[in-house]
Amino acid sequence: MSPEPHIDATEIIANKVCAKWTYNKNKGYMPMVGHIAETGQIVACDFRGGNTPPASENYDFILQCKKSLPNGCFIQNLRIDAAGYQSKIIQYCDDNNIQYAIRAKTNGTLKAQIEGINDEDWEEFVDKGGRPVKGQSTYRTSHCIGDYKKPFTLIIQRKEIKGQSELDLIVDDEGNEIKKGGYIYRSIVTNKDKKTNSEIIHWYNQRGEDSENRIKELKRDFGGDVLPCTDFKANALYFLITALSYSVFALMRQLLPEEMAQHRAVTIRWRLYGIAAKVVKTGRQVYVKMQKKQQVLLDKILSLIRRFEPLPT
Repeated sequence: MSPEPHIDATEIIANKVCAKWTYNKNKGYMPMVGHIAETGQIVACDFRGGNTPPASENYDFILQCKKSLPNGCFIQNLRIDAAGYQSKIIQYCDDNNIQYAIRAKTNGTLKAQIEGINDEDWEEFVDKGGRPVKGQSTYRTSHCIGDYKKPFTLIIQRKEIKGQSELDLIVDDEGNEIKKGGYIYRSIVTNKDKKTNSEIIHWYNQRGEDSENRIKELKRDFGGDVLPCTDFKANALYFLITALSYSVFALMRQLLPEEMAQHRAVTIRWRLYGIAAKVVKTGRQVYVKMQKKQQVLLDKILSLIRRFEPLPT
């Protein structure tokens, strides 16, 4: 098996004694979360102080995620935001035949490349259906990073800023994009050379659905953003418990009928655990009375659970 892990740092705002100031100028924590794209299960967590940069020790965390995978599983694909734009991570992917797409940080070399691109060299950007997207285009070139000399593919995407025009080269606060001449430019580094520019961009953008949305579920539906203690280690333990709870839910969601498999925990609680029913005793018999459609749903779910065979321990 070759699951695809996603790693992301997430900010938790908390006015605690042990909390530190984050890069967003909030007091709190910055835990790192690694989960599997296919199932949503969390495989690793690293609870960090708010002043820990999101790019800190990402290579070690990827190794931690790999170590947490079941026997026989290995990493084949990896998508990370700009915090993963590091020579050590890119080299690790090349050495282990891992296909990646990583948001590139802006540097002087990249700026010079963008300024040197002629208008006729830009290719049209198409949506997932193959239709051209107005005001967006792409450009492909080669690039290197740091002391790692092996070149990789660099995909530059530009998007028209309607109603605005930037005369000077302006870099955003996180160094992930630049603005110039009425366009906003973002870049992705990858080794998926057989894919088109648009396919790589769509594949990278999907990480928002697979990673960021699931972290929102962890924080909003399982209390991961409400840390109850003043002690750092106690809050770390609490966050790990919420991550374990979410992983159990993610596993359970794999057993649900297809029409419920993508619902959030709040919806599952309402549609499954919150079913209205009445217990009736008649002589020596005990019955549970409910609507017919609810009975059909429960029978379907129980049948799926009975067919589930967990891996031997």
